[in-house]
Amino acid sequence: MDADGSNLTRLTTSYKDDGYPAWSPAGSKIAFNSNRDGRKYDIFAMDADGNNQINITKCRKSSDSYPAWSPDGSKIAFRSDRDGDLEIYVMNADGSNQTNITNNPAYDSDPAWIE
Repeated sequence: MDADGSNLTRLTTSYKDDGYPAWSPAGSKIAFNSNRDGRKYDIFAMDADGNNQINITKCRKSSDSYPAWSPDGSKIAFRSDRDGDLEIYVMNADGSNQTNITNNPAYDSDPAWIE
């Protein structure tokens, strides 16, 4: 929608849960989490107009959520339980090179980038 709330546009049509959208710094992409491909959540990315929605984490055994773009738009941080507890991971914006950056028994969630 526009900043004044006008021109509201629906971007996803999945009957499943699509949520936690995050705009890329350039404003051309939106990352979000969804359980549309099964019981667990994955991180998806789409063009800002809703086209080209793709699953970029593709990790059906875990729940991946809360995407956060790096300031330069090259990486996305996210939360995952794929190692048995909640950890923060980072990946390239295309979903490649998914790497755990926290590795402890604490509850790690809601990643954010600081410039």
